[in-house]
Amino acid sequence: MPDADTVLSDLAGHIDISCVQAQHTRDDVDDLARRAITGGFVSAHVLPTWLPYLRERLEGSTVLAGSPVAFPSGGASTATKVAEALDLLAQGVQELDVVVAIGRLRSGDDPFVERELGAVVEAVDGRVPLRAILEVGRLDGDDIRRGVDAAIAAGVPWIKTGTGWSGVPTSLDHIRLIAERAAGRAALKAAGGIRDIETVRAMAGLGVTRFGMNAEAALVAVSAAKEQR
Repeated sequence: MPDADTVLSDLAGHIDISCVQAQHTRDDVDDLARRAITGGFVSAHVLPTWLPYLRERLEGSTVLAGSPVAFPSGGASTATKVAEALDLLAQGVQELDVVVAIGRLRSGDDPFVERELGAVVEAVDGRVPLRAILEVGRLDGDDIRRGVDAAIAAGVPWIKTGTGWSGVPTSLDHIRLIAERAAGRAALKAAGGIRDIETVRAMAGLGVTRFGMNAEAALVAVSAAKEQR
């Protein structure tokens, strides 16, 4: 995995931007695609209903199109999560994020969380990058550690901190917990309330190699990273 200096030297290549709120419109998706292409970001993420349209808007560019499974609650049934992942693959998704069963995790039902994530891993079968969203703003430290263990045991190659819907920003403490528990066994993506280059730099130093940010904050962070080289 790239080190912090490598991430910061090509920060746009390690950031994806998104419009995944329920109220986002076609115009928002148009703006997202434009910003992703002109900003050189690695990918853009939308809700499943907008994925085919996003693919059209990104055609001819190097920007990947991503979408989430069971977003934002993680409360869909296992069969629904698997079906959604397969449907998104059929529609040409190039990156997938799946929200863990947050309530099950908080209830200590780790075997269920592992089995469910394993079913999604099997369905995706390595065709696109897959990330498990823990939603750290709804979890305590023990929940986070057990969530990391379940995701890794299920074969998920990436751990992502949050959906951006919880209202609780991802913190350095969250990243430390995940990084210590993962111990290099999974790659790390930080998302949710990340707004400045100082936070990005500190998180990269802890092993984060991908960031999910809003477009405005991402552009500011990329500009700051270039100035600080």
